Amino acid sequence: MAFLPFTGSSGHPTDRHAPDGGGPARHGRGADAPAGDAPEPAPQPSGNVPGGAPRPGPVRRAAAELGALAPGLGAAAVAVVLSTSLSRAVPGMSAAVIAVACGVALTNLGGFHRTLRPGLRFAGRRLLRLAIVLLGLQIALPEVLALGWRALMVIAAATGGTFLATRWIGGRIGVSPRRSLLIATGVSVCGAAAVAAMHEVADSDDDDVASAVSVVVLYGSATIVALPLLARLFGLTPHQFGVWAGASVHEVAQVAAIGAAAGAGVLASAVVVKLARVVLLAPIVALTSVTLRRGTANRPSGAPGTAVTEGGVAGTPDTAGGADTSGRAGDADTPGTAGDADTSGNAGGPGDAAEAGTGTPAGAGAGSAVAGAGRRPPVMPLFVMGFLTMVIARSTGLVPAEVTQVLPEVTGVLLAAALFGLGTGVNLRELVRGGRSLLLGGVATAVIGVISLLGVVIIG
Repeated sequence: MAFLPFTGSSGHPTDRHAPDGGGPARHGRGADAPAGDAPEPAPQPSGNVPGGAPRPGPVRRAAAELGALAPGLGAAAVAVVLSTSLSRAVPGMSAAVIAVACGVALTNLGGFHRTLRPGLRFAGRRLLRLAIVLLGLQIALPEVLALGWRALMVIAAATGGTFLATRWIGGRIGVSPRRSLLIATGVSVCGAAAVAAMHEVADSDDDDVASAVSVVVLYGSATIVALPLLARLFGLTPHQFGVWAGASVHEVAQVAAIGAAAGAGVLASAVVVKLARVVLLAPIVALTSVTLRRGTANRPSGAPGTAVTEGGVAGTPDTAGGADTSGRAGDADTPGTAGDADTSGNAGGPGDAAEAGTGTPAGAGAGSAVAGAGRRPPVMPLFVMGFLTMVIARSTGLVPAEVTQVLPEVTGVLLAAALFGLGTGVNLRELVRGGRSLLLGGVATAVIGVISLLGVVIIG
């Protein structure tokens, strides 16, 4: 994997742009070059820039870039070890969710240092996409199809109905469209991983991510206690209980915790149903990306002071007094850059918009929204295509069983590292104002629980 330079403003509150602008040194004839009798510079050997110092070779450049990434990736590795250990001690709590909390604590307790920024934003973008792609290798379509058309209808109705209802209700109670979108995705599909995937294509900030993940953790954890009690109250069979749990509980780890406590019969049905919901991550993200693309195309170019939200609805940038309060750890320097031209995984890092001359420093306020106004998300983000490709590869038996056995652990580690990076960009002072988000999450959890329960009771 090629590493690219990380320049441009990060948007993180602890890391404003460098005094020299953060850009690479410019070589060539400057304004102070003598215009008269200065001798012509001697011919430079291959690889040197005329009139400047020799350009470092590819090995030295790669070493320098790895050195810049090392502090942040090292911090992410420590967080992964800690979160993995805690997740094993607390049933139903995924390492990724704990990693978000660690990232939030690091920043808001004053432990973040600017040297961590390049590695953490690499984790928050590149490792996140890789984790989502590898998530597809845990899904075998024959196992999903074996559930039967009735169960699949319940899954589709619960997922699609909750997604649409949550976004509509969010608008009615005053939750921002971007945050409603992330909460809808996390509750209806697969928790924190779905939130992070939608964050890649939506014009959302890290406070929106943290709010959505908090909702997933709070209400998903509550279902671990509530669903077994309700299943006994309603007299559900083990198979019915498994389908209900898989179709309504947010996180895969939470579903597994319920199934493990209730017995093998519940566990088998619950996990397969949950993975069927994970398959829907790709079409939901792709359709949202298409909606964003159309909304951006229909929006008048150069409209000042607005940022394009999902569905083409114009919203006010998250600014306070003209300053960036999102607290991002360099996830994107301009709205809409996440999942735009960089979705191939081969373009530059989160600060690439600034390198290309389209980025704006943190604190630019509404002007930063204008910088990304003409950019559109791709029709199908490349990481979503990779996810679907891995699903097909697993379903056709091309992946050895030895690989599929270790993939959940690998995916969990990558996702934990990525969400730790996102967590470092969270501003708790903004997050604590999100009482309506908690209300929306509770309503969404109730909606998916009722729809899936009715479906289970109807299909028998």
